[in-house]
Amino acid sequence: MTAVALEHSVPAAPKRIWNVVRLHVANPLATLVVPWAITAAIFILNMAIFLIVVQAAGGAENLEPDAFQYSGGITWIVWFMTVVAVQAMNLTFSFALGFAVTRRDFYLGSALYFVLLSVMYATGLTLMAAIEKATGGWGIDAAFFAPWGLQDESVLTLWFLYLCTMLLFFFLGAAVATVWVRWKAYGLYAFFVGLAAILVVAAWLITTTESWGDVGEFLTTTPLPWLAAATLPLTAVCGVAGYVFLRRATPKS
Repeated sequence: MTAVALEHSVPAAPKRIWNVVRLHVANPLATLVVPWAITAAIFILNMAIFLIVVQAAGGAENLEPDAFQYSGGITWIVWFMTVVAVQAMNLTFSFALGFAVTRRDFYLGSALYFVLLSVMYATGLTLMAAIEKATGGWGIDAAFFAPWGLQDESVLTLWFLYLCTMLLFFFLGAAVATVWVRWKAYGLYAFFVGLAAILVVAAWLITTTESWGDVGEFLTTTPLPWLAAATLPLTAVCGVAGYVFLRRATPKS
């Protein structure tokens, strides 16, 4: 009977992983409220600027074609997902371990939460892009949710692009967060110095081999879904790195 009681007192691994997801949801401000609130604020600010320009020009018909098609306002949310991941993991790691959650379950639960967030944000942004297109760019041919010609892509392509991008930056943030949890500031210094070194070496190789033209051609001729899919291996590397870093991490004040 004791063995049976012990078996039932320990939740199954899937349940423990799902409990980590619930732990993240318990503090929804950073991951579910703030990103949407800031996005709404940036959108309203952009629209106000667009309308001021339209009024100053005496009407949208007096503006150059595609005058409002290249706004970069929505790109902020992609980068902010890295911050969201860092905050989510750093704020809940010690608390989760206090409830006897293993590091493995904590990381898998956090990873599942980031996947769910990626799906949610990709779906929400794609829905707004569809509304934007259906309304003729909010009546003034503006492109906030699908800039740089993305409104010409299919809804599925746009959703997949947002999904892959969100996943990449979430798991990049997860890797950064685990470096911070394990090695604190010195770990982050080493991480970003190493990342900068990789980028500089890559730029040097492209320059010395005179391959910038090939890079530009690849980016402009490769179908968008393939470009989005090309980020998935890097996302997987970030995910694995985060798990490896967290395995021996201990909460520190």
